[in-house]
Amino acid sequence: MDMFAEILKGHRPLWLVLALALLLRVVYVFEIDQSPLFAHPAVDSKTYTHQAFKLAAGNWLGVGQGPFWQPPLYPYFLGAVKALFPDDFFHAARLIQALMGALVCAMTWWIGRYMFSPAVGFGAGVGAALYGPLIFFDGKLLPAALSVFLNMAALVILLAVWRRPTGWGFLVAGAAFGLGAVAVPTVMMFAVMVPIDLFRRFPHRQGFVYTGIFLLGIALPIAPVAARNAYIGGDRVGISYNMGINFYIGNNPAYEETVEIRPGWEWDALVTQPARQGIERPSAKSAYFMDKAMAHIGADLLWWMGLLMDKMAGFWHGDELGRNQPIYYWRNYSGILSATLWKWGIAFPFGIVGPLAMWGLLLSLRRIGLNIPMMYVMSYCMGVAMFFIAARYRVPVLPILMVFAVYGLGALVHWARAGRGSHAGLGLAVCIAFAIPANRDLGAMDMDGDAAIHYNLGNAYAEAGDKQQAHAAFERAVALDPDYGQAWVNLAGMKGAMGDMAAAAEIFARLARTAPTQAEPWLNLARVRIMQRDIDGAIAVYEMAIAAEPKMLPAYVEMIRLYGQIGDLGRAAQLVERAGEALPQQRERFRQFYQQIQERALGR
Repeated sequence: MDMFAEILKGHRPLWLVLALALLLRVVYVFEIDQSPLFAHPAVDSKTYTHQAFKLAAGNWLGVGQGPFWQPPLYPYFLGAVKALFPDDFFHAARLIQALMGALVCAMTWWIGRYMFSPAVGFGAGVGAALYGPLIFFDGKLLPAALSVFLNMAALVILLAVWRRPTGWGFLVAGAAFGLGAVAVPTVMMFAVMVPIDLFRRFPHRQGFVYTGIFLLGIALPIAPVAARNAYIGGDRVGISYNMGINFYIGNNPAYEETVEIRPGWEWDALVTQPARQGIERPSAKSAYFMDKAMAHIGADLLWWMGLLMDKMAGFWHGDELGRNQPIYYWRNYSGILSATLWKWGIAFPFGIVGPLAMWGLLLSLRRIGLNIPMMYVMSYCMGVAMFFIAARYRVPVLPILMVFAVYGLGALVHWARAGRGSHAGLGLAVCIAFAIPANRDLGAMDMDGDAAIHYNLGNAYAEAGDKQQAHAAFERAVALDPDYGQAWVNLAGMKGAMGDMAAAAEIFARLARTAPTQAEPWLNLARVRIMQRDIDGAIAVYEMAIAAEPKMLPAYVEMIRLYGQIGDLGRAAQLVERAGEALPQQRERFRQFYQQIQERALGR
């Protein structure tokens, strides 16, 4: 014990935590660079990366792109990395996140030391360094890594200011939380609770002053984003306009289905609902989904309260819900992740850390009362549950939970060594009571991957130019899920790219029959007919598409273009009039398009 106490003296533990955390994360980055998804990210990671590349190309204000769909700070972070490291962006971004992750572990050490003791701080720092999901998200091109870093920095600043209050300190703390909100807005649930504690600690005039300064700090990073959305994006959107649809996804009677929607036809059908109602402004689209969710809540408040409780229970469940980002599959590429993230009877690590943290929270509440880190955990849990549960949305509270978990574990060990068996037994019973539901109904670890991961792998291989591997991945995706329409489309496209036009046409034709209102199968089938030099067949396909869905704009556009290419301007003109009748709001656009085709045909 004396040797352990000696180790904890000074800043030696800090450097040990930093070194361990950074080493593990750097090694992890170079382990996973063997995956095709490393340089060809999928789903949300792909969206953030593409946006970052546009920013780095010089359009830093996003001119012509409307208001922000997603919170913008992370794309700007990636854009800065791309500008600084254009030739090795994918390694550089992850290595910088690895450094931020190591600093998070150092801040975990500081908070544990600040709240409890050097031993708790060291244990929490080491625990955070070894925590598999934190390592995983530090290696993902998702906002989680940036969000954790900013939120932990904000908490450290706030705790330091709480001890020695100054106006400048509260301004900086507020600004840090504001930056965190521009990355992942869920932290605002906690940020608006801080003034409550400010008024409790600093009554009367001083409380008002500090509260005002803190709120001003929060507004400082958010105000430029809102201003950009209004003046360049053309709409009054605070941070981003995806909040409405995210709230609807998490608060409707078909929650279990909507939360599992994959990118592709199902997602397009959902996200385009406002447009089909004539709603075009981004803020109005967000309001459409918000109103739709609130209507469900208002119609059955008891159902919603039950759903909310289920989601809060899901927040504390040991499983890591990837939501289109399967976590356990990545164990195939990493020995570090294999050792620090697994499910065999229990879900490691959260199936252990979560129950210990709950015990630590209860023990802390009894001994030192409600405190800032505890408020952060509670508010963040509630904020996530208001939308939907996913591993990446739980990540920001994990370092703080690690502090409480180590504190709770330390209390059990102390009581056991001190001969206070009844106290230790009671604490252990509480931990077990939390651990049973946290580790119940664990899903499979699914190292082989589901249909979505193989679909994403297929896209990555295709982008890398590996047609054989892409073809095999798409075949695996449709074998796992025969109803995965988007995977069938990509499989057919790959068959066409490999020269098997007949097989591609067969798949597209079958998809068009089973999903007649989806444009993609029809358009691809028509393109195959054109490649087969069957112009009449292509025109027949376009006509069938329009018969199935008279408002299928791309079918009109492509058929008009085809008539122009074969020199049949008369039929092109007739189709323009048909298209204008079916889509009157696009009539002028069709006429301008026809004029361009006519000028090209006449050689002007």
